[in-house]
Amino acid sequence: MAIDLTIGHVFTAAGWLLAATVLWYLYRAYVVRSHFQRLQRQGVPMLPHHPILGHLGVVGMLMKDMPRDVHGDYLMLLIQDNWRELFDKKYTSCPPAVYLDMWPASMPMLLSMNPDMTAQFTQDVNMEKAAAQGNFLRPFTRNIDIASSHGAAWKKLRRRMNLGFSPQAIRARLPALMEEVEVFRDIMVSRAGKDGGWGSVFTLEELVTMLTLDFIGRFTLDIRLNEQTTPLTPMSAAMLDTLPRLRVFTHIGNVWSLFNPWVRFKLWYNVRIMDTWLAPFLQKRRDDLTAGKPPSGGATLVDTLFQTIATENPADANTTETFDYVVAETKHTLFAGHETTAFSLAWLFRTLAHEPTILKRMMAEHDTVLGPDPNAAADRLREAPHLIGQLPYTTAVIKESLRIHTNVGTLRAAPPGASLYGPAGSGYEGVAFPTDQCVLWDGNFAIHRNPAYWSRPLEFLPERWLTTDKDDPLHPRRNAYRPFEQGPRNCIGQHMAMTEMTMVLVLVVRTLEVEEAWDEWDAKTLKTNKKKDTVWGDRLYQVSKHGPPHVKDGMPVHVRLRQR
Repeated sequence: MAIDLTIGHVFTAAGWLLAATVLWYLYRAYVVRSHFQRLQRQGVPMLPHHPILGHLGVVGMLMKDMPRDVHGDYLMLLIQDNWRELFDKKYTSCPPAVYLDMWPASMPMLLSMNPDMTAQFTQDVNMEKAAAQGNFLRPFTRNIDIASSHGAAWKKLRRRMNLGFSPQAIRARLPALMEEVEVFRDIMVSRAGKDGGWGSVFTLEELVTMLTLDFIGRFTLDIRLNEQTTPLTPMSAAMLDTLPRLRVFTHIGNVWSLFNPWVRFKLWYNVRIMDTWLAPFLQKRRDDLTAGKPPSGGATLVDTLFQTIATENPADANTTETFDYVVAETKHTLFAGHETTAFSLAWLFRTLAHEPTILKRMMAEHDTVLGPDPNAAADRLREAPHLIGQLPYTTAVIKESLRIHTNVGTLRAAPPGASLYGPAGSGYEGVAFPTDQCVLWDGNFAIHRNPAYWSRPLEFLPERWLTTDKDDPLHPRRNAYRPFEQGPRNCIGQHMAMTEMTMVLVLVVRTLEVEEAWDEWDAKTLKTNKKKDTVWGDRLYQVSKHGPPHVKDGMPVHVRLRQR
């Protein structure tokens, strides 16, 4: 029997779909609002909660003076700075955790504002990643990667990945990785002006993103992607086109992407391009290892995965399941290894431009350890890769920049019926914060700027990472430093990210001056007579795009050769 589909049928189906979606959101709103109202009646510390709007009103009030594109991390800072006006007068300190009912704009959350509270779900008990993490990665990796795994499966994958990201493995790859950083330095030099003047304006985030893609590609696959110097490879182009289409949360603003055939097609098509592009490289690596050909220049992450699986169970070495897993893990590593590091590099260059005394001391360290000629630094590190670990002040500068300009906080899912409890010294000792209905969010961006945990928190002080005296007010507090998270599920690539940023600083800061160029940018983009977005008077701030935060307008800069 033929099916006669008409425009009327399509609109009827769309109408029913719309009605079902609206009913679902209304039902969820009722469940969430009722739960939060019960918590409020029980006396749990909470922002003013409306039975219909939840916390949307108070959040809107807090964010009303912020630019529309500002990242959500600023919300936790606003709560931390304004807690006296937000919470009942009976409270004498900011609650260690804050409930956020912003349905349907996001899932309900319990935001940890205290490092010891966060430790309860990341260290004391290693709670699973929130379902949102798996939802985000599912179209990309089919959830067979380490970030999407849980329990015993995660422990097994973590052991494999630990070998590939060990300091020894990274040190062995350093000579090859240095080539990618040299390309970045040469491109930056080519952007400098003539006769010691400033060059033309460009966006630094775009340049460092291409660098981090080349770097992570070389580390993972031992392939020169050449993203910095040639058009994007099909793999990178498909990945960058995929990321904006992924969703951390399904909410009222993006729910229609679930039913959008174009979005579904693009996700399928991009992943197919990535898998097709990666397959021959991965197959060759596996064939070489099976044939007993050792990797040249140190084992890559892919080599380590294939070798470890073969050691665990030789029967698994050449299975389709193993190959699919390595493909998924490779894609996840390429994704996770470029965005956050690019963001951090942009803020590092901005900070050094504003802190000449710190810059001078860091350059002096480079002169002492690597020799006075900056053009010889790369060869010096190739000859003696261990010297990358003998730059304590440079490391301190990077760690301090990551503290102030944090860009990722973990999301966890508590088991049913669980609670977090006010830690000692919080003013809420033993107070239960039930976690039902909530995603647990580590508020590290606020924690890193809280004077209760950091002496002079808004000052850029690398010295806090050099003191060994625990009685020194600058000495970092236990649990308070969380840019890579803490606990068993901390960032597995943190040592690689630190090494990459150190290499960039070593090769660039003694050669070039990098300065923000907003006036030139405004003239180039015809914004000279328009209102400029700022956060607390600063043109550069964290913006929301997809996943991790980015820098406003890509951070427009110009560069010139450094005169010493």
